[in-house]
Amino acid sequence: MVMTLATMPGVVGVQGAGAAGRAASAASQPAPTHCVLAVTASGKAAEPACHGSFRAAIARATGGAVTDAPAAAAAATDPAFAAKVEPTTAASSYVLGIEYADANYGGSTLTISAPGICDSSADVDWQFPTMPTGWNDQISSFRSFNRCEQQLYRDIFYVGALTPVVANMSWVGTAANDRASSVRFF
Repeated sequence: MVMTLATMPGVVGVQGAGAAGRAASAASQPAPTHCVLAVTASGKAAEPACHGSFRAAIARATGGAVTDAPAAAAAATDPAFAAKVEPTTAASSYVLGIEYADANYGGSTLTISAPGICDSSADVDWQFPTMPTGWNDQISSFRSFNRCEQQLYRDIFYVGALTPVVANMSWVGTAANDRASSVRFF
């Protein structure tokens, strides 16, 4: 089942595709420190919640299941961290991916969580037609979890693929750097 989040609270600028839509979506705003975009069981995204620490953001994204995440966001590359956010038993919230404002998994983060994981098929499992406030045109690297791969798009509503469908990118490349306006998880 594809979950499309077309009515995300806190999501900016759904006026149109292309440059006009991106301009309307508060581009150039600095990304907040460590934010969480959580999807509820009904498929609605809650207002993004931002925290002063990566550890607090991961605790929120996992529904309190992981309270001892590394202090540094770049530590998310550690296999021990991945094991914590990829539970082997049922959970109320799963981390789909962590988007980073800087290359090499650095800087501010946007952790995206949902009530289910990605399946192993090539279809879209979760999709976000716009980025939340402060995250339009901000992503420079990303990591995926819970069997997900992701693809970034230049414009809202998945126009202009910027990256291939992959699990992780330590740098999204010159063509994609700070240009993503929507994302899909496969």
